[in-house]
Amino acid sequence: MSTISLQQIMAARFRTSAHADNQTKTLMEVLGLSTKAAVARLAIGRSLSLGKLTEEQVDAKGLEIPASSLFTQDDVAIWVGLILTHARTSGSAATEGMDTFRGLLRQHWHRGAGLLYDDWRNSNEDFDDFVGTLVKRRADLPDRSVLQSEGTREKAENTAAADQSGQLIRSLSEIGVNAEVKGVVHGPRLTRYRVALRDVNQLDKLKRGLERLALAMSLQQQMPTLSAGDEARTVMIDVPRPRDTWRVEGKQALIDALRTVPSNGQHLIVSPGVDVVGKPIQFDLTTAPHLLVGGATGQGKSVCVHSLLVSLITKHSPSTLRLALMDPKQVEFGVYSSSRFLWRDSMAVGGPACRTMIDDLVAEMDDRYRRLSELNVNSIADAAKRGMHLPFIVACIDELADLVLQDRDVEQKIVRLAQMARAAGIHLILATQRPDAQTFRGLLRSNVPARIALTVQKSSESQIILDEPGAEDLLGRGDMIVKLSGTDAVRAHGYLLSLTDVESLVRK
Repeated sequence: MSTISLQQIMAARFRTSAHADNQTKTLMEVLGLSTKAAVARLAIGRSLSLGKLTEEQVDAKGLEIPASSLFTQDDVAIWVGLILTHARTSGSAATEGMDTFRGLLRQHWHRGAGLLYDDWRNSNEDFDDFVGTLVKRRADLPDRSVLQSEGTREKAENTAAADQSGQLIRSLSEIGVNAEVKGVVHGPRLTRYRVALRDVNQLDKLKRGLERLALAMSLQQQMPTLSAGDEARTVMIDVPRPRDTWRVEGKQALIDALRTVPSNGQHLIVSPGVDVVGKPIQFDLTTAPHLLVGGATGQGKSVCVHSLLVSLITKHSPSTLRLALMDPKQVEFGVYSSSRFLWRDSMAVGGPACRTMIDDLVAEMDDRYRRLSELNVNSIADAAKRGMHLPFIVACIDELADLVLQDRDVEQKIVRLAQMARAAGIHLILATQRPDAQTFRGLLRSNVPARIALTVQKSSESQIILDEPGAEDLLGRGDMIVKLSGTDAVRAHGYLLSLTDVESLVRK
């Protein structure tokens, strides 16, 4: 389980097979239990008492339940330890990754529910006889300290760094700040410390001393970040951890984040990643209404763009969304070449084709405004109430710099789209590896208010993307800052999606 942690498990949701789900509901009624989770624990425990899981294919069509119902913070390590130990000793499966753990839990739940149901039938459906069977079979769970001594808890929490509260307090003292740690949360890459200041007048000293704090804590070139706390006299200090403790959020995390998003075709919800404590970040592109994604080569810009596009495809149909994809460098959007979501059923590949598509988008915008005017409405949402349904068009340019530097006239057309296209249901995602004043000039910047900055080389580049420094201190590998219009900047970590992951999600 080297790639997941207990926090990741507690944030997940689990399900069993459809057949076992029905058996679980029956057992709920038999035992007078109010939740499926209570039966699931009995079923998993029943299965863990047996040997290797069979090769039976188990579907995942039962209704899912949150891990917070199935486990508690106090006993999750025990359950995870038992499942992993069973897999290791019986050779059931390689225990790497969240998908594998989901599969193991689903199989145990499926097998155990069937066995419990058989116990109920074999007791002639007599409650006292059935409960007596359960009591006689019950085995005490191992003591927590035994599990910890065997290293099970450490394996399950491999990505959680040791608590550095003491070192943080000592380091704060070295820069002249007296404080006390009130809480700790281990996120995917950072550990968040809730710190109470003994003297609020020392807040300015803390803000000015972050570089010295990094030096005192031996953070190398990584910088801690400071944000407001949730109570008087408190602040949040996010401290980067070594890379070998990072938890990677991938395809399944993105799917889980989008499960709460409605599929009504009225919004453009995207999720570029999770925040510093592992909660999904989501926003609506219809209110953004246009987005710039910038970062240095190799820092995760392309993967971020894929996450945004996959978010849209997952929650829409071609009747409510079309993608106008422009790829001047001819390298990024091949995976979408056969997608049913393509605007006019094609992509623009290469500079000339991209310029033509921008002209077509401007013409489309003008035509839509003409049609809206005929209906005497101001937006496609109002037009839909009158019976005219127009799909959203999300226009994505992979490398803005290449396009703008080749033809300055293109910039003016993009600016016109940014100024006017929102009401017509056309929204822009502009991506660049060269965020500078020549490729993202003032008029365009003022009309593209939503920004995502990945790691950049200089503070001046961060200033171009975010209108403030900070992106030069990011950790790379998808670490980002998300800044939406009218809100504070938020630190985030992008989903890690392979091209295979993207292809599987695009194939819809």
